[in-house]
Amino acid sequence: MQLFFHDVGLKGATADFPKTIYSDIAISDIVAQCPIELRASISESLLNEFPDGWCNVWGVPLGAKSVINQLTYNDVMLLIKSTGGLEEIPVLCHVKLFPKEQLLELSKFLWGSTHFPYIFFFKTQDIDLNWTQFKSDVDYLPKFRPSGNVYRVKSERLLRFGGASGYVKTLIKKEPISLPPLPLSLKESEIDEEYNEGSRETREATFFKRNRKLVLDAKKTYGYNCQICDFNFEETYGELGFEFIECHHINPLSERDFDLPTTIEDVLVVCSNCHKMLHKTRPALHPLQLKSLLFKK
Repeated sequence: MQLFFHDVGLKGATADFPKTIYSDIAISDIVAQCPIELRASISESLLNEFPDGWCNVWGVPLGAKSVINQLTYNDVMLLIKSTGGLEEIPVLCHVKLFPKEQLLELSKFLWGSTHFPYIFFFKTQDIDLNWTQFKSDVDYLPKFRPSGNVYRVKSERLLRFGGASGYVKTLIKKEPISLPPLPLSLKESEIDEEYNEGSRETREATFFKRNRKLVLDAKKTYGYNCQICDFNFEETYGELGFEFIECHHINPLSERDFDLPTTIEDVLVVCSNCHKMLHKTRPALHPLQLKSLLFKK
């Protein structure tokens, strides 16, 4: 079993949950809207799983293809209604069929648009979960924003629950369980820890390769949004960009005193474009200068 989640958003959830999450759909209607060559197989599969002839349905956009194509029988999808306000994650979908074909006509029939062609079938299960708790459960950073995307939770994030199936059981049973604490790579008392830079000739890239803990702690502290332009790789590239960001030393390494220690306050997390722009001049631009140029556009 794998665990996925879709950040539907308040607007989408309000409009579409009543249509196919909180209303059962007749399998005969579903089959009638599928491509002719798929009707027999989809009908047989759905009736085997739902002998009463009814099920619930959800679809995701074409842009989610790379992630949703990993979805298989018996996987679970959580549907997020809102990451703000009440932070509701009210729905658990235990997937019983996902054809992996684009079902455009079915999408239009169910939601009035062909924008949700990757469609899967299940029986809706109500759960009591909020976004803050979920981030804590799977060890996501507090600042993490799903921004309307579909994600697969890496299996290692669920090990302390005994895997995805163990975590799903806790959601369905709604019972608190005793778990070992999450391993923390950065404690509050370590924020001011110093990191040995090495010689003044050490270039930035080499410096950060040699000081991996500094990089990890910077990401843990500042998150994955560029501190200059706010770009987030995951929001743009999906899972490919998960937890990707570059580190920049505020004080040019070649211009500092020999063996001067570095603390986390000397480091920023930046996107590749801003990083290139910072180093376009000699000496390097100060981040505040680049930010000022960017917002004068």
